[in-house]
Amino acid sequence: MNPKNPVTLPDLTLAGAERRLCVEALTRTGSLIEAAELLGTNRHALRRLIAKHKIEWWPYAQQQPRWKGPRQQARVR
Repeated sequence: MNPKNPVTLPDLTLAGAERRLCVEALTRTGSLIEAAELLGTNRHALRRLIAKHKIEWWPYAQQQPRWKGPRQQARVR
């Protein structure tokens, strides 16, 4: 690698890449367990990544006719 010509990815950060991989795996498989296997991890780790990156993943609820979106957490006063 030549230090005078560094390789840069201005539009991609590690967190951004992690989020994109999670979303892509979930979209391709439609299953939390299968997406985790595709990513080489387990469902618990994938659920933590979903929470970390604030990815909306409610496949069963979203298929219901009365779905209105994820519940808002109660505010602590």
